[in-house]
Amino acid sequence: MNSPSPDPNPAPVLDGTQAPARLLEQADSLLYIDIRGAGTLGQRLLDATRDEPTLALRGQAHFHVAFSLLRTGQAERGVAHNELARASFAAHDDARGLLMCDQFDALHLQIQGRLQEALELHLRILARSAEVARRPIDLYICHNSRAITRKLLGQHDYMLLDFYEALATAKTCDSPGPHINSLTNLGGSHTDLWNLGEAQKLSEQALDLAEAAGAWSSFAVAVFNLAQIYDGLGLHERCAAMLARIGRNQDRILPGVLARNTPLMAIAHLCAGDIEGAGAWLDPGLAQTAQVEPSNRTDHARAHATYLLATGRATQAHDVVKAHLAAVASAPLQDPPYSRMRLLHVATDVCESLGDTACALRHLREAQRLYETLVDRSARAGFIATQVAHETALARDDRDRAREAQERAEVDRRRLSTLNLALEERMRESQRLNAALQHKIAEAEALQEQLREQAVRDPLTRLYNRRFLDETSLARIQLARRQGTSIAIVLIDIDHFKQINDLYGHSRGDEVLQAFARLLHERMRRSDIVCRFGGEEFVLLVDNPEPDALVDLLGKALRQFRSLRFGVGEDLIDDCTFSAGVAWLGPDGDDFESLVRVADLRMYRAKTTGRARICHADG
Repeated sequence: MNSPSPDPNPAPVLDGTQAPARLLEQADSLLYIDIRGAGTLGQRLLDATRDEPTLALRGQAHFHVAFSLLRTGQAERGVAHNELARASFAAHDDARGLLMCDQFDALHLQIQGRLQEALELHLRILARSAEVARRPIDLYICHNSRAITRKLLGQHDYMLLDFYEALATAKTCDSPGPHINSLTNLGGSHTDLWNLGEAQKLSEQALDLAEAAGAWSSFAVAVFNLAQIYDGLGLHERCAAMLARIGRNQDRILPGVLARNTPLMAIAHLCAGDIEGAGAWLDPGLAQTAQVEPSNRTDHARAHATYLLATGRATQAHDVVKAHLAAVASAPLQDPPYSRMRLLHVATDVCESLGDTACALRHLREAQRLYETLVDRSARAGFIATQVAHETALARDDRDRAREAQERAEVDRRRLSTLNLALEERMRESQRLNAALQHKIAEAEALQEQLREQAVRDPLTRLYNRRFLDETSLARIQLARRQGTSIAIVLIDIDHFKQINDLYGHSRGDEVLQAFARLLHERMRRSDIVCRFGGEEFVLLVDNPEPDALVDLLGKALRQFRSLRFGVGEDLIDDCTFSAGVAWLGPDGDDFESLVRVADLRMYRAKTTGRARICHADG
């Protein structure tokens, strides 16, 4: 999510005695913190200088009013002020001011949906910028606006490059507003491209700076970005902490901002495990999705369906998912890929809970296709972020050398300036030439990773297979020995699985295996290895476990497995159980093979003493 047009903060209080230059300075400082306040200052300056119609500063005042009106949805009134600004700048031969009027025109074209025309004008402005001395805030508006136009055109690589150029310029501005805005925009763009690690870093910086500066509109946008990011990364505790932070600042956030983004607030509460809190955002408008902004409707459907499923209303959840997918069927490109993928995951869970495995599989396959697209975008976005960081370091070194040359002689400064411009042009050209090559490299790397995944994954359950376990267990055990930590090997066998295959068929048996695999994957930590050992046997390799906690976790998994239902009527399978044996590194053996033997013996003991048991010690 990129920064929207800010809602009004309280208008600045003026005493009427401030000098015109001071008013303009204050207006500049409010850009991207309180756009209406900047416009108010511009209008105050116009009112204060009404008797001096030829004053040069009136052109800048008209521009501030025009820019404020344009960004707050009053484009036509803004056009009139922009033309007055243009006339004033032309009368005073102010080339910088005329470029800013052209910048307004480019933004106006963007708002009208004439994106290609807007981009062409942006590029003409950029080409002329080298000829005109421009302030950092002017350049920031130029780079940021061009990046947003490229975003709307789907030019993701150039969009990121332009946003990073805007970020570099923002750091030279006197006001924190551009810096906060650029971090927010970059965080939202990386979120859209599913480069969630970079998005988290940028959005958390934006949140901290916005809170410190009192930029509450940007604070809210950063919150909405982080709701998506934390949910995507499974950072439940961070999401809960962010919700507490919102609560502390809720009276400072502008009225209606959170309410207009109920889907993202609901997602944040769901991510934090607060089902009741999510319902508080969703219940008042469960049937009023038309009031949700178009860009948020997929997230609204996902949050709504997840909430209904979590509260035992699977049929209603299915209706919500089905209605949304039907509504966007005619325009799938307008459905954000990341949001749609997460919705399809929820749809898969809903269909499974209703016993419609065919429908669940369809949703899962479509989600996988979107996942592959997003992985490619994420890799490309990560590469660009790394490339920009490297080029920034190079550019910083170049600037240091340029400053030294400037101190030696004015002639050298001019020559170095020319060389720097040529170098920047060559870097841009090199970047364009490298783009195609890097894309091919990314494709090859993605293919290699895909092939490796196929080699170490069980095709039915998507868990790791025995080959992967053999490859990694030795290193894990050696590391545990060096660090003096522990490892547990858990051998699990589904009870009476052969009877399920014999009585209900292998397809139903596969369904039970897949459901059990998902259960283990959800229960275990990301650092643990969950493997299908063969048939109905599964192996867990658990790093540095707390024995009581591990046994308790296995017990909860057993109870959850018993609660699952497969099929209906006479084909209903319920009360599925498993038996498990646990072996511990050190007391039960010093290598993988010996630990598996002990775990197997204990699993056998669990079987012979009644099944549905976890045997974790002898005796």
